Amino acid sequence: MVAPIVFMDTETTGLGPEDQIWEIAAIRLDPDGTHTEFHAFVIHDYALAANLPDSFRADHGARYFANQAITAREMCLELRVLFNAPEDYSQRAHVAGAVPSFDTERIAKLMRRYGLDVPWHHHLIDVEVLAAGMMRTSPPWDSDDLSRLIGVDPDQFERHTALGDVRWAMAFYDAVLGNPF
Repeated sequence: MVAPIVFMDTETTGLGPEDQIWEIAAIRLDPDGTHTEFHAFVIHDYALAANLPDSFRADHGARYFANQAITAREMCLELRVLFNAPEDYSQRAHVAGAVPSFDTERIAKLMRRYGLDVPWHHHLIDVEVLAAGMMRTSPPWDSDDLSRLIGVDPDQFERHTALGDVRWAMAFYDAVLGNPF
């Protein structure tokens, strides 16, 4: 039996462990062909975004509206619904993305804060590592260059937006392994 895959990405107020999520997107692919999409802006300490590089700070300012955002707790609860973790651990969804550990570490920390168990399987799928292996490219690599090497034009995606990066990661996966379902 094949487990679901959830492609997931976050946008944060920085790269540090204490930086906060301000946008999240996930697309769940089920073995029966069902696709379920989740996208939200997340309430965060707006002042933290002031330390972002200029282009990221401008993007945050242009796209984030607090009156349209959900709380971090609501985000965690929505993700638990999306993941729909079965009792059989081996059938839990695997998270895929570009450096998915960056996202899962932050989300897991929030879930623990709210007394929630992490709903995904512990094996993460890093699409950049898959592509680097396929192309026999050693680190360090540039993700856009790697994307082009496997035939995925990164300029065709709204990069550095959560949903754009999820769709880009899905194209990466498809280029390396084929559409999973």
